[in-house]
Amino acid sequence: MKAEIGSRIRIIKKQDEYSLDYQVGDTFTVEGTWYGGVHVTTPSGVPLSMDAEEYEPADQETEREIDPYSYELGVMDCFCEMVASGLKTLAMSHPCDTAEERDSYRPEVEKLCRKYDIRFYPEDEAFLTDLFPEELNRDKYNYLFFREEETLRRYLALKEKQKEMVREGTYSGENRYLIAAEFGRLLSYPEEGIRRYVEKTTGKKPGTNQ
Repeated sequence: MKAEIGSRIRIIKKQDEYSLDYQVGDTFTVEGTWYGGVHVTTPSGVPLSMDAEEYEPADQETEREIDPYSYELGVMDCFCEMVASGLKTLAMSHPCDTAEERDSYRPEVEKLCRKYDIRFYPEDEAFLTDLFPEELNRDKYNYLFFREEETLRRYLALKEKQKEMVREGTYSGENRYLIAAEFGRLLSYPEEGIRRYVEKTTGKKPGTNQ
């Protein structure tokens, strides 16, 4: 079933029966499309690639229409609350196609960060690792949310470490996984979840060639 960006879908079948990130009956806003289905993001900030057979159009007559701007602010509010409560060390807003689109949220982002007493950082160079498919974030702009400046320093240092590996020609194999895994830990993902996302992105089991 083909869906358009901005449309709503409802989950009718789970391909990954072990995933806790979505359930049958959940509804999402389509953020991107691919040849096999759509890309969405969960309220907790986890990007998902849904196969076409997993969803159907949501019944607009039974759902209240929410404009994309308000929807994304609601998602960011959830991220900020999770960071403030300590559930997440680092959280990311949804990716925007342009810096101007991202910056249009800034007044509300500043209000949210004051409300939850946390910090934000406008990211102009998306961190591309094997944790998520590159097409979801390449050439995108977003906000990072965190409580402590040390978190931002760790994030920026990890990006620089990746660049150094690329320059030295060592960004492959186990090193690629180590960068993705450390990024996942910053996002407070469990180790099993990190391995699952890397495997789904690369099509290989971490630490193997399979």
